[in-house]
Amino acid sequence: MSDHIAFSDGAFRNRAFRNAGVRGVALGVLTLLGAVFSASSAPAYAEDDKTANHVAGYQKTGDEVSCLRLSMVRDTDPLDDTMILFEVRGGAMFVNELNGRCVGLERERRFSLRTPQNQMCEGDIINVTDNFGNFRGSCSLGAFQALMDMPEEDV
Repeated sequence: MSDHIAFSDGAFRNRAFRNAGVRGVALGVLTLLGAVFSASSAPAYAEDDKTANHVAGYQKTGDEVSCLRLSMVRDTDPLDDTMILFEVRGGAMFVNELNGRCVGLERERRFSLRTPQNQMCEGDIINVTDNFGNFRGSCSLGAFQALMDMPEEDV
């Protein structure tokens, strides 16, 4: 059985979890699957001016993970139709550069995914929906790229 997960305006809901009540173990714990947060000399993260404004103060570490456990996701922020920023418990930040453009993602700021696991992984298909649940577009997730705070003198 696959669960339907909906992400909207910085939050996510699990339909099966909500309908079935507490299952004993909260759905998904975003294990970072061996991600090591190292202070590398990666360049500051800025793809364009708009994206730079959303992720100002962060830079890529060079570390990537292929999956995030759902229960660890605290917040999502679609930056545009090609990137989503994820905050996980403990304050770690990841950016996902989608494989292709997800039409309507920036405007609608909500997406859903079906997964038989308690995690979202590179290659999983996400669907953009509007306020009424109508389909607007889809794309697949890329790798989750770890971000770190930039030193204050570089911000």
